[in-house]
Amino acid sequence: MSSDLWVGAVTTLAGAVVGGAISFILSRQQIKAAHAEEKLRRSADRRFEAYADFLTKARSFRNAIRRYGNNFDPAHTPAVVDELGHLAHTASALVFLVVESTKTYDVTRAIVTAISDAQKLLPGFGPDATDDPWFDQNEKMAKLLREFQVAAREELEIGGVDRSHMLNRTPRKYL
Repeated sequence: MSSDLWVGAVTTLAGAVVGGAISFILSRQQIKAAHAEEKLRRSADRRFEAYADFLTKARSFRNAIRRYGNNFDPAHTPAVVDELGHLAHTASALVFLVVESTKTYDVTRAIVTAISDAQKLLPGFGPDATDDPWFDQNEKMAKLLREFQVAAREELEIGGVDRSHMLNRTPRKYL
């Protein structure tokens, strides 16, 4: 065999080895990128579920405290309203575990504090309650829930309704 034939065979073999190595490296990079992307997607899904659960429970509490004075609903006794507050508190624990935004964290803390403040007023809740302090508590909760919604949407990069539309709602006294 001539040396030219050997050089050609070795060059071909070396080319195949180098090509295989490059293919292997690129494949590993693509697999790592796919794993990282899947991890980010799972994180966003967990946060979305935690935020949706917390928002639902906090809104249930807010809807219950809307019922004061003339709009009192006998189904919303102080014990029921208190339980709704506890459910929202419980749901907030998962939010605090998965939150990635300072804004979402801060507004979640504010909501939990507002719920605690409202729960302290529950002995005065009932058909004879006056608008004070329930109207203020209701408006405070409504504002904080809108802020939470905006913060969570921004963190999760959810488009849609403009944030100013959500945040600039006019307070309503009754349903």
